[in-house]
Amino acid sequence: MTIRKWGHWMQQFDDRILEHLADVSKASAWEIALEAGMRNKRRWIERRCWMLVEAGFVDVYERGDLDNHYEITTWGELYLEGEVDAELQRPVPGTRPPDKVRPGWWAGFG
Repeated sequence: MTIRKWGHWMQQFDDRILEHLADVSKASAWEIALEAGMRNKRRWIERRCWMLVEAGFVDVYERGDLDNHYEITTWGELYLEGEVDAELQRPVPGTRPPDKVRPGWWAGFG
């Protein structure tokens, strides 16, 4: 039995997502939700997948209007084997898109 080094930012279901992605080559959030018996939780699973992407455990293949596909990375596989401490692989949020940033006058800077 491998002891995984869990991070405080992780949730219990993150391990199940990574285990599923290790078993299949690629999967969408809908496929992961269907496999886990949580069809009504697809959006929540998608958010967790993005958190794992930001931590470097999962790669995302964006497909425009279609569901994104997720694939486990080497770091994700090493985490499942107990070789990587997830506490040291903190998710780094991506930058905000320019259309989602408030202008300087909003905060009184400009």
